[in-house]
Order: sequence, then structure tokens, then C-alpha cells
Amino acid sequence: MKQHPQYRNLLQFCLLKEEKEIEHFSTTRPGGVSNGTYASFNMGNFSDDNPINIHENRQILARMFYTEMERFIIPHQTHGSRVLVIDEAFLALDQAAAIETMYGVDATITSKKGIFLCVTTADCIPIVLYDKKRAVIAAIHAGWRGTQGRIVEKTIEEMNRRYNSSPADILAGIGPGISQIHYEVGDEVADAFSRGGFDLSDEAVAFRKNPSSKWHLDLKEINRRELLRLGVSEENIEKSDLCTFEREELFFSARRQTQHSGRMLTGIMMKVTGTE
Repeated sequence: MKQHPQYRNLLQFCLLKEEKEIEHFSTTRPGGVSNGTYASFNMGNFSDDNPINIHENRQILARMFYTEMERFIIPHQTHGSRVLVIDEAFLALDQAAAIETMYGVDATITSKKGIFLCVTTADCIPIVLYDKKRAVIAAIHAGWRGTQGRIVEKTIEEMNRRYNSSPADILAGIGPGISQIHYEVGDEVADAFSRGGFDLSDEAVAFRKNPSSKWHLDLKEINRRELLRLGVSEENIEKSDLCTFEREELFFSARRQTQHSGRMLTGIMMKVTGTE
């Protein structure tokens, strides 16, 4: 990932940056109005930050793309694997109904243009997908529960069911998240992955220093291998090597900051052309 050519506090995937039909971003910490441990570009509505500051931060982001914040679809994630289609029926809902519908959603897909599909993260893995042939996008929040629940598979299956998308046509960006060396989990988490059919025998995916120590999982690599298993080409996947735990100056981290952590936002949108 590299810095956005116009905005220093946004990152972009090199792979997706070449696609002129889409816009995408991952926010970083600098450039907002929040204070203290939430300083400064906090996007997380469900943190303990001042809601007025979060609102202003989101307005700053919207102005960067010359649009309104209402064009950013930001679900209320619950570390599940529910996928929501953003279609005409959803867009026709009033605000209260839309908020209720987005509760418990950790991935969204759409064929609509001019709408940013977004996920909030602070160590979990943001993933964006773009089917350039069918003109479909998706945004996925993949924590360990969502990853173990195969949220990537469910998202691609829903893209296929609704829009006839093929994994062979999908470009994927795996964004900043906690690195394997800093992501320690207990036996119960490793056991859940094993029961779910994930192979943890490769140290590039999972290791522990000794039999009594905690496991270290690489959620980015697990999700990359899921994409490959589902049929996405290796050359169509970009995986960020940025660690949210290590890079305190760039990212919020729930592991590093505990409950007093802000959130980054990752989003993808298909542009509206002048003829539409």
C-alpha cells in the first residue's frame, strides 16, 4: 500500500489504484480533530470518543472525495459473518430502518455506483473486492471470528449468487491489520480454526514458541489463502505488510490501546461516469 497521491492521511492499494473505474482508501491516524488516545482521525462510532469529533472526522473524509457522508455505508459490525447486499431496497430505507438493517453486518456488496462500502478496523483485517467484469464491489471486516466463519467465502458466494461474479475476475486488497508476531491467541481460538477445517500446520499461518505458549495467527495470510482457495488469482491479490500494532504513529490498535482505541475506515466505491 502507498500514500494516496492527494491526501497524506489515506493509503491505497497499488493493485486497485490502477483501476480507473473505482476509488478506494484506508484511513490512518493523523489529520482529524479527536483528542487523547483517539487522536486524531478516529472513524469509530462505537468508541468512547466524542461523537461530535467522530462526525467531523467523517465529514473531513467525505469532503476529500467531494461527496456526502450519507454515501458511505458503514455497518455496525459484530465480528460475525453476515453479508448484506446494498441494493435499491436497502437504499430506499429511512435512516432508522437502515441502521437497524446494518446491525450485525460484517461485509457488504453492491453493484451500485457512487457508494462507498466501508468497514472499521483497529487490528482486524479490512478486505476490499472488485469484480471488474461484472462491476461489483465488496468490503469485508475479517477479525478472527469472521475469518473462522469464512466471511470471505460467504461474500464471494453472495457476489456470485446475486451478480454472477466469478473469483477469476476479482481483484482483492487485504489492508493493514495486526501482524502475526503480535497477534497472540489462546488454544480455544486455534482449536476453533482447526475444527473449522483450517490447516494450522504451516508456521506462516500459525505457530507458537513452545507447547505452553500462546498461538500466533496470521489473519492476513489465512484470508489470502482463502481467496486463493476460492479461485482468486495470486496476481490479483495485494496484501499489506503494515502492522497496526507496531505502527502507533499511523494506526489505532485495540490490542495496544485496549478499550480506548479509535478506528480506521477502509472503503471502496465504483465511480459514476458523466454518462450516468
